[in-house]
Amino acid sequence: MRIGVRVTRDEVSAVAAHADGRFSRARSAASGSRTRVVADTLALLAGDGSESVSAVVFEVSGALDREVDASVVSVLIEPRRPREPRRHLWPAEGIPVEIAHVSGGHNALGHELVPLGEDELSRLSAGMHAGSHLVVSAAGAAVNPEHEHRAAELLRSAVAVGSITESSTFYSDSLLVREFTAVLNAVLLAGAEQLAASLADAVSQGLGEGVRAFVATNEGGCTPLSRLAITPVHSICADLAAEMLGAAELARRPDARIIVARPGAVRIGEFVDGLPSVVSRAVLRGGISLASSVAHVVPLTDLLLSGSAEPPVTVLVQGAERELESFGIAPTLVTDDDLVAVGAAVAPVSYWHNRVARVVGADDIERVLAEGEAIARANLVSWGAHPAAVRITESRVLATTYGEAQMIRVRVRGMAATDASGFPSGARLEERRA
Repeated sequence: MRIGVRVTRDEVSAVAAHADGRFSRARSAASGSRTRVVADTLALLAGDGSESVSAVVFEVSGALDREVDASVVSVLIEPRRPREPRRHLWPAEGIPVEIAHVSGGHNALGHELVPLGEDELSRLSAGMHAGSHLVVSAAGAAVNPEHEHRAAELLRSAVAVGSITESSTFYSDSLLVREFTAVLNAVLLAGAEQLAASLADAVSQGLGEGVRAFVATNEGGCTPLSRLAITPVHSICADLAAEMLGAAELARRPDARIIVARPGAVRIGEFVDGLPSVVSRAVLRGGISLASSVAHVVPLTDLLLSGSAEPPVTVLVQGAERELESFGIAPTLVTDDDLVAVGAAVAPVSYWHNRVARVVGADDIERVLAEGEAIARANLVSWGAHPAAVRITESRVLATTYGEAQMIRVRVRGMAATDASGFPSGARLEERRA
């Protein structure tokens, strides 16, 4: 049995997929101790313990909180200061950030353009407050992150920082997109660490030791819960992907365009081989981009309805009947389930490998792809997946934006099948109230 749990600031909603084909669900108000509420909900779904729980997947996009009084310093390492002030992305999100420029950086081939300004870093560290969150972003770090590594080490040894994030942790051709992603991740860290610890305790209290815990990510997969305290930014839009995944599972259509109509929103996404199609950037309000792969879920339009000869599968959440009237379509399935919790319950374990590599021929391309696939497999196995259950769903090379012809981007996606990767046919839903 696998359990999916949607955790928000106000509610805990969970769905369990049983080995014999039953579904059960539980829902509780998030009052008092969140750990206790989640633990009680898990224990309720586990029942008498006759069926063991193999894994719990949490969807937490509605529970992530920013550190409102965080002190953030963004250290930009570039060959020279820009003539015009940069239009950074984070002011639109209301995040106060101090900017510091340091000389350094590499070119598109990974060659050093300017030596790292270590003296500048020393002077910068002297004026920093203890507990500050530092974000280090270097030109060319997607190819060669050496200056980011060295700068982070120097600052860490000189200042008692709250955290240091190297923006090359997040892949993007754009320096400022990586910077914004790292800044947003930094202000989520404190809350995400507390949330991850609380949920881990809840699993232990509600189900006992030995049950694996995961967190849903915004591309329709999940990663170990411990990753939430390191890269919470990959979970901030996970509800959209999980909702689509839940709708596809309930409709039993792993390869189709899926429409989900709920009060206030009608969205469409496309599934191929049981997985949502993915774009390489998450786009927030105002057009702000994140260096994070995300399920391609968009508001439904009449144009999108006409985009395929095969009609899409429409899942209607009860209470949203009027949302479909303007489109003139009838629902394929009507449900009162929490689709986000359902999607979390069936989300596969997922690992992305992004790397920029220099190649001179077909043999080099084959080598870097094989290396990427091996890394993806190794990480999934280290997370508890059986080697035979791992499959590579994407393995390809892409040209780098404005890059050298011999520099390519390698993108590999690995997925791990689980014993509850889909709902058995003929399943019935049982409701339990916490």
